[in-house]
Amino acid sequence: MDLLEIPVPTVNLWRGVDLGGTDAIVTVLPDDDLADLEAAAVDLVARGVDPVDATTDDLPLGALEPLVDGLRHEVLHGRGLALLRGFPVDRCTVDELSHIFWGIGLRLGTAVSQSVMGERLGHVINVTDVDPHARAYRNRSELGPHSDPGDLLSFLCIRPAEAGGVSRFVSSLAVFDEIRRVRPDLLAVLARGFRYHRFGEQGPDDDPVTPHHLPVFSQCEGIVSGRYVPEYVQIAADEDPTIELTDIDHEALDLLHATTNRADLVLDFTMAAGEAVVANNYTVFHARTAFTDSPEHRRHLLRLWLAADPPRPVVPETRQYIGEPGIPPQAGQTPSFASRYDER
Repeated sequence: MDLLEIPVPTVNLWRGVDLGGTDAIVTVLPDDDLADLEAAAVDLVARGVDPVDATTDDLPLGALEPLVDGLRHEVLHGRGLALLRGFPVDRCTVDELSHIFWGIGLRLGTAVSQSVMGERLGHVINVTDVDPHARAYRNRSELGPHSDPGDLLSFLCIRPAEAGGVSRFVSSLAVFDEIRRVRPDLLAVLARGFRYHRFGEQGPDDDPVTPHHLPVFSQCEGIVSGRYVPEYVQIAADEDPTIELTDIDHEALDLLHATTNRADLVLDFTMAAGEAVVANNYTVFHARTAFTDSPEHRRHLLRLWLAADPPRPVVPETRQYIGEPGIPPQAGQTPSFASRYDER
């Protein structure tokens, strides 16, 4: 079926201006319902169990189960975006919160590797004081609207930044629908897609730039999906002399950038300590403003990339790497690559 003709479910076509703020996407974790999961987390930490080794049996949801079932349906089949409030940052350690977060994540999907370091429960902390070329989630620079590997993305805020770090979310399918309406000719360019730079995280037998084009918008089994990382497109063109972004490519990318940042489409907010976002990577793009922190007050988020079961039907070209929908681990490597996007 042609992308110009495929209907998109109305629930996916939300606009930030119509939501009226974060209350429309909030789910509250009641303290009483958290009791079983929190008690299990405290016990596992006392016994020295690593969160990624914990199973659903180790981390029972108890009364929280219906809420998490509803959350899973919302992010996979509904709006694709939810904000959880009520993680007990005031009484739990980071290790205990990690178990609680992991326990909820286990019910949403299977955690996949987030970098060459192989971490499945990531810590989003600015490390540019020791690695000025650290990948985006490990630095403090602005990130434009993009998507991550995996079906779902989740962040838990342990500590917000001293200043900045505002999150932006936009329905990638509302962006698709707008571009389809106003510039169907440019939609064809975005559907063809672009080659991606792998930012130094390719395997020893892989090329630094994908040999194939990753479509920004694609359809599989009549379902439209979005996938985009602007830095990967630009660095591929910078680093590979065989790649030329034409005038029509730039026009399509400029329209995509403008639409993903349009004031009526986006939802902006700053995550507070104890709040977690869950988003569908194929229906929602996310972004972040630059932020300021210090050695005494570092912005700290926990992160999960999750593969859903069953997975969303997508064309194989949406993946940068062969195999799992994450980044294959490589012993001894770190996610670092010098580019013009580094902080100066």
